[in-house]
Amino acid sequence: MTPQPQSLPPVLARWLDFADDAVFVIDGTGRILYANAKTVQLTGQDPAALVGKVLERDFAGSFSSRWASGRDQARQTGQPAEYEAPSPLLGGWVRVRVVPQGDLLAVQLRDVTPLRHAEALQALSAALAAARTPAAVLGALLRGAVAASGAATGHIVDGLGQPLQATADSPFPAPDLLAEVGRSGQLAFRTAAPVPLVALPLRVEEEVWGVLGLSFRQGERRHFAPAERAFLEALVQQGAQALGRVLAEERLARQGEVLATLGRVGPSIAAELDLGRLMQAVTDAGVSLCGAAYGALFYNPSGADSFPLYTLSGAAREAFADFPAPRPTQVFGPTLTGQATVRSGDITRDPRFGHNAPYQGMPPGHLPVRSYLGVPVVSRAGTVLGALLFGHPEPDRFDERDEQLLVGLAAQAAVALDNARLYQELREERARLEGRVAERTRALAEEAAALEAFVRFTEAVGTRTDARALAQEALKVFRSFFAECSAAYYEREGEEWRARVWTDDIAPEVVASITGGISREAPAFAEAERTREPVFVDGWNADEQQVAATEAYRTVALYPLTVGAAVPAMLAVGLKTEAQWSERGRAIVRSAGRSLALSLERAGMAGQLAEQRDALAARTRALEAFADLSRDLTLEADDGRLIRRAQEIVLSLLPDGYSVYWEPEERWVKRSQVGDLRSEVLQRDLDAGLPLRETPTLDGPYQTGEPLYLDTYDRDRDGLGDRVAHITAVASLPVRVGDVVRGVMVVGLFGGRRWTGTDRAVLDTVARSLGLTLEGAGKARALQQRTQELERSNAELERFAYVASHDLQEPLRTIASFTELIVKRHAHSLDPQGRRYLDFVVGGAERMKRLIDDLLVFSRLNAVEEPLVPVASAEALAEALGRLHSTITASGARVVTGELPAVLGAPGELVQLFQNLMGNAVKFRREGVPPAVEVGAVREGAFWHFTVRDNGIGFEPEYAERVFQMFQRLNRREQYEGTGMGLAIVRKIVERAGGRVWAEGTPGVGSTFHFTLRAAEEERGA
Repeated sequence: MTPQPQSLPPVLARWLDFADDAVFVIDGTGRILYANAKTVQLTGQDPAALVGKVLERDFAGSFSSRWASGRDQARQTGQPAEYEAPSPLLGGWVRVRVVPQGDLLAVQLRDVTPLRHAEALQALSAALAAARTPAAVLGALLRGAVAASGAATGHIVDGLGQPLQATADSPFPAPDLLAEVGRSGQLAFRTAAPVPLVALPLRVEEEVWGVLGLSFRQGERRHFAPAERAFLEALVQQGAQALGRVLAEERLARQGEVLATLGRVGPSIAAELDLGRLMQAVTDAGVSLCGAAYGALFYNPSGADSFPLYTLSGAAREAFADFPAPRPTQVFGPTLTGQATVRSGDITRDPRFGHNAPYQGMPPGHLPVRSYLGVPVVSRAGTVLGALLFGHPEPDRFDERDEQLLVGLAAQAAVALDNARLYQELREERARLEGRVAERTRALAEEAAALEAFVRFTEAVGTRTDARALAQEALKVFRSFFAECSAAYYEREGEEWRARVWTDDIAPEVVASITGGISREAPAFAEAERTREPVFVDGWNADEQQVAATEAYRTVALYPLTVGAAVPAMLAVGLKTEAQWSERGRAIVRSAGRSLALSLERAGMAGQLAEQRDALAARTRALEAFADLSRDLTLEADDGRLIRRAQEIVLSLLPDGYSVYWEPEERWVKRSQVGDLRSEVLQRDLDAGLPLRETPTLDGPYQTGEPLYLDTYDRDRDGLGDRVAHITAVASLPVRVGDVVRGVMVVGLFGGRRWTGTDRAVLDTVARSLGLTLEGAGKARALQQRTQELERSNAELERFAYVASHDLQEPLRTIASFTELIVKRHAHSLDPQGRRYLDFVVGGAERMKRLIDDLLVFSRLNAVEEPLVPVASAEALAEALGRLHSTITASGARVVTGELPAVLGAPGELVQLFQNLMGNAVKFRREGVPPAVEVGAVREGAFWHFTVRDNGIGFEPEYAERVFQMFQRLNRREQYEGTGMGLAIVRKIVERAGGRVWAEGTPGVGSTFHFTLRAAEEERGA
């Protein structure tokens, strides 16, 4: 008999209560006979309360599915049964050991959750590390989560709730829970009946990529303790990290695949130079790369708004024959303008689709398209060359990889298209050149056929230039080569062609017809004139061709004779016996016509050369005259002589005539005349002057500033009547001095003559040059006068300053002597105010002495010019510092000098220069700051550039020029004493030595004075 657990020995019962595992005993009916203290963690009930309860009835849903099989195995075999399974009560994993003893079963439950969770995470890590695709990652995560949690089923959906993977065919029990977690990104646990659920977000790169849902058995009790929740969260985080990794790997792989694919496709595209084959290859490659059902390339080589279809792949070209080219709609616009690629999973549902008339979508009969991808083809210069459009009848066939591939393909296509276009242009140019060569070859062959005809013709016309005589010789050639041939030479008069030379065989009625005039609109004549090419008319019809009395001719040829851009003459040849022109006959007409045209052109060129020779001679005379005028105007100073010389040069270039120069006062006054007027009455009238505003020939150019040329001078124009009847042509030229018209130069001619372009160029140039020279002469005189006045004024001022300075010394010494006597003898008798007045007198006298001394120095620089000799600037500076020794010592100044060179100057002046600059540097110091002065020099070509830099009070940059002016002070005399002459003396010394001086300053920082002096000869030679 098996002992009852209730009567367990106290020691054993005590030991079981302190055991780490939960232990209970059930009988054959499943009634609990004993439970130790640990069972309270599973059931939440006191062990005593558990005794008597039926395990599977009172705790239904608290055991895993393995319990029944383990229980039966132990009873049937009589051997212990052991398994591990998730515990709904514990919220983790337990290791269950069932030991049979008769009808009784002792059950031991050990919590192995930490171990199982660690193993699960390790196993999941290994599975995820081996996964190389998102599907593999999701599968490993799904299997690991279901196994580790003991869930019945697992589902994974994307961020929008669309199913991705599941362990069962049945849907997730609560899809709304998955959708909510996808939106919120928060974990969700449902413990309530009928089915416990878990929803965990999968976050990739801070975004909810998908949701893992776990469902447990119906009726199962799950509490999801904090440890279990943390485990599930760690599980899903591990899966999300692996998912992010494989997604990144896939992106890199896709990019690598795209580059590799483009690398394979690129060389074949780049190597193709035929434009048609290239674009077909690009279209075919695009269809192959993205898996499209069909693709098209719309090409726009001209830059126009239209994009016609160029190549098509995947469908017959007839499928697009009746459809218009794509327009810049919402769908096509971004691609056709080169702004963006357009990809749509279902274009028929795309909001951009179907908004444009007349079809509001695809036209009837269009290929079925749902998946759509459009990529612009943009050249290296930024021009949109075309668009690659791809389609598929099924939706969602194009992804990001396809888009990347086609964007890369479009870029390669753009480069290849540029190359192909250049190659095509080269081939076309080569074809044009070959065509020209072939054309020339044919022309040579034709000329060879007609060579015999032209031997005599060339001999006859080689030295003649008369057009009609040359035509007569050409007609003889035709008569000698063609039987029953008539020929005529026509010249154009107005709107008709009239025969001027014809062969003797032509009937009188035909002569009357062709000399009476043939309309320029006559078909054959009009075509020859329009095309400038010979016209051969087989089956001549006189009525249709509008040439009367020519019914006897069966075939006629017309050859237009061109001279430059005109067709002034026409050669006609008619055959009476031939029904059509043979190649030989055409060659003879062409050769004779071409030779006659060349002869006429040569005659025209001879005339042109003669005209050009005359024009060149006139231009040469004009240039020579202009050179003479320019030279004379430069040498002359008197305005009257300048004007007269210009008139003489003008008349030397023209036929018999005269020139009068006028200026306005109360009347038009004659200032200069060259040439005889050939009328004493007219001369008296011009000498008396002409009325203002009543003489248009003078008033017009004077008011407008524009020249006036009259080829025929109207005697009534200026009210002079018959007195100017002998004057035929007049030119009136305004002479502008500066911005004002000073006068008008009139040139009149006695012989009948028109003003040529050369005449106008010469006259305009002379008038303009005369104005400029008069202006320059006036300015030169004004400048010379001003210079003389300034020189006289400066000399007077310098003499005055020198004399005044000397004369002021004597009264100043008198003031100083008597002031000193007053101080010695009568100072004790003066009250304080009197002594203060006396101090003012003494101080004023001392300032006056310094001012007079500085004026004497300055005036001596102007009056006495010492020779410039090599001077050691270091010695001059040392002497200046010696004179300032007490001042420098009292101020605590520090002077630093670099290596100083020898320069050209006056020794005493150079000492004075340094003394003034160093004295200013020490005088104008900041309060409480010991003066610091640096003196240096650097070589700049033939000069030495000296700098004297101090740390004194400085000055504003706008005063950099003012400081060198006489008596200019930037500070109050009470604050800094001085005469205001020091820097003016510095400038005078430097400029007299051929250098320049300038200053830079910053308030509160200091000043730098720069000056340049020529290097001594020995240094320059070195």
